[in-house]
Amino acid sequence: MIRLQKGPEPAWLTVNRAQKTADYKNAPRGSKPTPWRAAEIVLALKEECSKKCIYCESTIDDAAYSAVEHIRPKSLFEDLVLEWDNLGLVCPRCNTNKGDYWTDDSALQLIDPYHDVPMEHLEFRGPLTVAKLNSLRGENTVSRLKLHREDLLISRLRRIEELHVRLALWHRENDPERKELYAEDVRDAIAADREYAGVLRAYAHEFGFPSEGF
Repeated sequence: MIRLQKGPEPAWLTVNRAQKTADYKNAPRGSKPTPWRAAEIVLALKEECSKKCIYCESTIDDAAYSAVEHIRPKSLFEDLVLEWDNLGLVCPRCNTNKGDYWTDDSALQLIDPYHDVPMEHLEFRGPLTVAKLNSLRGENTVSRLKLHREDLLISRLRRIEELHVRLALWHRENDPERKELYAEDVRDAIAADREYAGVLRAYAHEFGFPSEGF
């Protein structure tokens, strides 16, 4: 998980939010509309998160199922069902694991990568995402979203192995010009739009790669 910036609100949402929200609230249970699936909304969400799950940073392929996440669940906050700041894109696993979870206890609320600084609550140890020892929010986020699930660990490990090759080339090179070329390769591998950027940046930092700008 990395810090994310909210992109511009889609024009479709600005124009239709009030009416579509009212339609949702007035519809009977079991037949609620899903206006957050509008193509303009999904496209804007994919752009701002680089087609990655906002929680686990797994890439969500266009051909795979993705879900528009209501950070404050729509079952409890119907007025926010089309609030732009309340929407994000998530993978099927994180969507299922989170469900309709919400708590008013600020010490247990899940980390919101749009409004929180994830690194204040989480640490990355190789492929592991763990909570900082003094962060209940971190513990609850890792536990509830299952950010230590086996398939996620394997996927992160593969990315780390790929990054390690680039780091080794950079570390061994003494010629300044060539070293900078290898550094560019590393920076490209840990850019914000890369899968598991948080994990990879932490790994690069542990091996002495300059972390300015990340």
